Amino acid sequence: MKTLEEVKIQARANMSICKMCKTCNGEVCRGWTPGPGGKGTGSTFVRNVAKLKEVTLNMRLIREDQEVDSRFDFFGQVISAPIMAAPIANVKINYGSSVDELTYLNGLTDGCLSQGLPVFLGDGANREAFEMPLKIHQNLNKQTIMTIKPWTMDILMPKLEEVKACSPLAVAMDIDAAGLILLKKQGVPVSFKTVEELKAIKAYLGVPFILKGILTLEDAQAALDAGVDAIVVSNHGGRVLDDCVSTIEVLEKITTFVKGRCKVFVDGGFRSGSDVFKALALGADGVLIGRPFSHASIGGQSEGVALYADKLIQELKECMRMTSCITLKDIKRSSVNVHF
Repeated sequence: MKTLEEVKIQARANMSICKMCKTCNGEVCRGWTPGPGGKGTGSTFVRNVAKLKEVTLNMRLIREDQEVDSRFDFFGQVISAPIMAAPIANVKINYGSSVDELTYLNGLTDGCLSQGLPVFLGDGANREAFEMPLKIHQNLNKQTIMTIKPWTMDILMPKLEEVKACSPLAVAMDIDAAGLILLKKQGVPVSFKTVEELKAIKAYLGVPFILKGILTLEDAQAALDAGVDAIVVSNHGGRVLDDCVSTIEVLEKITTFVKGRCKVFVDGGFRSGSDVFKALALGADGVLIGRPFSHASIGGQSEGVALYADKLIQELKECMRMTSCITLKDIKRSSVNVHF
């Protein structure tokens, strides 16, 4: 059995681009896109991580001695905690990984599912990048979430037909991927989506539809108008827009506005169970985590991912214990302080 530290050491050895910094905050890899960094000056990636540290927890201990329960209902499937692996693909290009894409994806999926956490898998510019995660979806049947790029509708609908045939737990679309530099350089036909187009996608799927890339109340309202089942407050890890607001800064405003009309997830710089707790206290239903899960799979495949997933779950439970939150519903705005 490996330790998480051994997994990290191996991940660093298995990557030629990503430096596997002690603190993964986007400072060293500013502007490395394609690559692991944030777009332009890298300020958005850096801001995502920095602003999370400006939220602090309120310790509260005088209570009955009860065990906490971090379980979460994810569209009818009970998972261990409201934590999900975010869709990250092309690890050779983005990280310089010596571990091939299929090995990485299988390690990510198997490791998360062994700990009772769901996985978002994505597609990419070429057919192979779409077919690999699609095959995993077919094999697992209703245990994963397929993330589709915002292709032009003539390309998107045939892909959705293939995805639908796999009976995924849900389908997501990262609409912010329309701004990815790598896709544009390759001439990939992605496009922004109208409310009417999103309505058509939602009606066709027949499974929960998650829209990733929401940062404003206007887009949140448009997503609600389209009838989506969940939104992800996300700036694509700081990889699509420089000098952008961090996700944690706008999270509470968006969750207050949505008022339970759909689920609200969030990503962007989350690294620990404590970070997850902060998001839940500000109204999020769940958190997507990307880079650390990728590193865990590159460094230790399913074993490494399982170790990291367990660490996140235990950290979240510890935060709950120390703030007198017995269930997820007990995590309130009063559980944290916001210093921005």
